[in-house]
Amino acid sequence: MKRSIHIEAPVETVFGSFMDPARFWDLMPIHTHLDDVKVTKEGVGTYTSWHGKFAGMPFRGFDVYTDVVPQRHITERSSNTMAGTWNYDFEREGSGTKLTMEHHPESFWRAPLLSNVMEMVTERMTDTVMARLKDAIETQGTKSAATGAR
Repeated sequence: MKRSIHIEAPVETVFGSFMDPARFWDLMPIHTHLDDVKVTKEGVGTYTSWHGKFAGMPFRGFDVYTDVVPQRHITERSSNTMAGTWNYDFEREGSGTKLTMEHHPESFWRAPLLSNVMEMVTERMTDTVMARLKDAIETQGTKSAATGAR
């Protein structure tokens, strides 16, 4: 699953909104709670642990940034039910930024039927998060992401 969106803001602003995952956590379309967040200066090692419910089923997750190239790229490894790798790429595009999010699943959800269902859910969630992030950055500034833009 790969999605891109244009955000009318400098790369530094869009990239910066990812450097503290708690800043945009409220943009998630499912009900989750952050248990712990650690932000490192260089980005690598930044992590979140969280819990929530999806379709009435409880789940927990732990996400960690394993690769950070300032203003260009972040790789995040996830241990949740939709475990795998997320790649976030940031490129200058006109007067703004092209943000690309790509998910590579690596769990039991890779069984064909379950994989198709989870990929559809992941696509919809990603589209929602990207639209909310775009709105938070463009219309209200990056501080709105910290307070939630739901």
